[in-house]
Amino acid sequence: MLIKVDAEFRLFVLSANRKADNKAIKKQFSASKIRFATAEELMTLTGLVPGSVPPFGEPILPLPLHVDPSVFQNARIAFNAGSLTDSVVLDIEDYRRVMNVTEVFPFSIEE
Repeated sequence: MLIKVDAEFRLFVLSANRKADNKAIKKQFSASKIRFATAEELMTLTGLVPGSVPPFGEPILPLPLHVDPSVFQNARIAFNAGSLTDSVVLDIEDYRRVMNVTEVFPFSIEE
């Protein structure tokens, strides 16, 4: 998910069975305002459409990457990578090695 935290866009990755906890994100960054990026902002920043953004920050996407610990409770991670029709599945340890995370902190709640 691409979220604007105050004035900066950041990429957030969480497990598919969870949803973002806006209060936790605001607290982590001492932010007064957060919101999801619009489709137009997403296209401008990444060149991608909603649903096709891979869970990687720099150097793949020019964004800080934040990962919820729930992601690491899975054996694998599956995601779209620049396509709405093609998915990639990685062993979670392989994802850990290549993700270039800015920060891991809890920012999700169960749906």
